[in-house]
Amino acid sequence: MGLSKAIVAIKGNQLNQINKISEILNYFEDENLSDEISQTTEFKNGWTILQDEEMVFVSEEDLLQELSEELDTEVFSLTIQSTAATYGFSHFNNGNSRIILVQDGDILENSGESIIQEKDLNIDENISESEISKIAEKLGIDVE
Repeated sequence: MGLSKAIVAIKGNQLNQINKISEILNYFEDENLSDEISQTTEFKNGWTILQDEEMVFVSEEDLLQELSEELDTEVFSLTIQSTAATYGFSHFNNGNSRIILVQDGDILENSGESIIQEKDLNIDENISESEISKIAEKLGIDVE
């Protein structure tokens, strides 16, 4: 059985903004998701971490960009799905975005300028859990 992990991380303590976050991400459209965000969101190492068990929002780049702009802060998401060989991350800050998504060795998306946390890492069609985790760690995000 492979590893499956998806999170949305928002810089700063945004726990008091859960309703606004839910509204931007359209969580209110699904009562189960709305309850889930309230129960699983935590503030850790300077980031508000939303677990995205269903892998619904990590690929919603326009919503994540809007979230970054509305809260005027950095937003990072990651997807690690080793069984499907799908790995990716997105980073939004100050109107800039960086998105990489690879599945089965094929680059599905590679947009925006590299972020400094990518330095010394192989961000290409061979990206894996290791590189994604290292980028998150460099940002101060605990993916465990």
